[in-house]
Amino acid sequence: MARLHLDKLGAKLTTLSQEQADYIGVAVDGPYKPEHYRY
Repeated sequence: MARLHLDKLGAKLTTLSQEQADYIGVAVDGPYKPEHYRY
């Protein structure tokens, strides 16, 4: 839902490339934080 609002704000959301995901050790589609991470 937030993606729909970004256009109206003039913001552009990009996604990770496979190369970037491999470099930081996450999947392209997430999750981006380890399971043990707590807010």
